[in-house]
Amino acid sequence: MKKIYLAAFVFGVFSISSSAEMMPYVGGNIGIGGITSPDADIDNMNYSQESGKLAWSLNTGLLFNSEMNNKFQYGAEVSYSTYATNENRFENLKFDYDGYNIAALGVAKYNFNNKWSIFGKAGAAYTVQELTSNVNVFNKKESKVLPKIGLGASYNITDNFAINASFEHIFGDDLAEFTNKSNNHQLSDYTNVGSVSTMYIGMGYSF
Repeated sequence: MKKIYLAAFVFGVFSISSSAEMMPYVGGNIGIGGITSPDADIDNMNYSQESGKLAWSLNTGLLFNSEMNNKFQYGAEVSYSTYATNENRFENLKFDYDGYNIAALGVAKYNFNNKWSIFGKAGAAYTVQELTSNVNVFNKKESKVLPKIGLGASYNITDNFAINASFEHIFGDDLAEFTNKSNNHQLSDYTNVGSVSTMYIGMGYSF
């Protein structure tokens, strides 16, 4: 049902803009980032945390030319993003967070000239997160529709090819702090669907 809502959002934007000149595009991005790391407050135990490695995404969408300003474009896109494992270790325990998201986003783009432009994106992301641990009770897969935004800039190499740099963020729940001190954490606090931050360099092709 959540995926149906995302599809309906994109279809609605396309329907409203059906009378405007449209420009389909596809893109691919590679960068760093991932699920926001939980805080840690651990005494007298070996603890390590590693995250923010490879992330990548694919996106496709449509842009429409504004009738009021020929430098402004608007539209919508769908995207798939995945990111490296967020690894947490203390002593012989492990807690690894993996995930991906499928997003439907509204897009606004401003072209300074025929080379440089900036863009913003906002919408919803069906976000999947899986916690894997050697303590079986913590092994769990959760999903949630969360707000997602993106900001970036692009440079047109040719009329069809462009390179871009961007930042994206999903507003998720706080993950419970890892601690060996007295606390009131519940199991569900560790399996919340956390926030995700990624930075990309990518390439796009406009048809």
